[in-house]
Amino acid sequence: MKIFREISPEIPRACVATVGVFDGVHSGHQYIISQMQSLADSAGVEELVITMEPHPAEYFGRKINLLSTMDEKLALFEKIGVRNLLVLNFNSEIAGLSGTRFIDEILVSQLAVSRLLLGYNNSIGHKENGVSEIFSGKIPVSRLDRYHIDYSDDISSSSIRNLLVEGDVLTANRYLGYKYCISGKVVHGRGVGRTMGFPTANIELSDGRKVVPGNGVYVAVASVGGKNYEAMLNIGFCPTFGGETRTIELHLPEFSGNLYDEEVKVRFCERIRGERKFDNVEALVAQLKNDRAVVDEYFRKNPLSL
Repeated sequence: MKIFREISPEIPRACVATVGVFDGVHSGHQYIISQMQSLADSAGVEELVITMEPHPAEYFGRKINLLSTMDEKLALFEKIGVRNLLVLNFNSEIAGLSGTRFIDEILVSQLAVSRLLLGYNNSIGHKENGVSEIFSGKIPVSRLDRYHIDYSDDISSSSIRNLLVEGDVLTANRYLGYKYCISGKVVHGRGVGRTMGFPTANIELSDGRKVVPGNGVYVAVASVGGKNYEAMLNIGFCPTFGGETRTIELHLPEFSGNLYDEEVKVRFCERIRGERKFDNVEALVAQLKNDRAVVDEYFRKNPLSL
């Protein structure tokens, strides 16, 4: 995949293009890109995906939790076979363009795009024009129908964020088309898990803007040093011990060694239960053993592989 950080003469001419933030590069985005690739192949040209950095919401000072960092987004684009990617700096100049001016002044005049393909709810251009129909007499602009896995779906980056916050990682993963992940460094915690026979690694997120799923216990896959491990993950405040800080704690039953300062990638498989406060440590340990049994059963049915 060729990655361009600015408009360049090296970008192929006459591309079929699509434009969007593509946070998460979810199954709806993947559908748009696959349709664009098919159109480009039929026309004998290449495709061009145009995205922005930073997220427009961040540029306008609004807080947003992201499904994907830019590095994750690049990896997802490459995985689905995108040949050309332009990452535009979302600045005051671009923020002030209407959709029609964006097409005419950037896509046509500077990039020589031959056709633009948009998703059903794509918006480009500043706020008052962003959600209206976009017209350009210079290139065809097509808007795809809404993408469904089933007819009850609302597949959008915002709906997936909401599902994750609610802890519904199964549905979120189905909409994403892959397992949602977070990454971070292992830091020192309180060491309470070790005293109960469930040693945990505390994860400090690499990017604090990422969505953290709702509090509770999860089945997960942890990747450390190029190897995957079965994992049980707890997110929350550890109310049994009067915790006041939200933590992300990872238990790797099959790992032996020192994890401190290691970079860990965690992929969410399913939620076991919500966060609970137990009457005593013994009750908590009994529940953790039950949680561990759920993890073991999950991986018995879904063996790990690199």
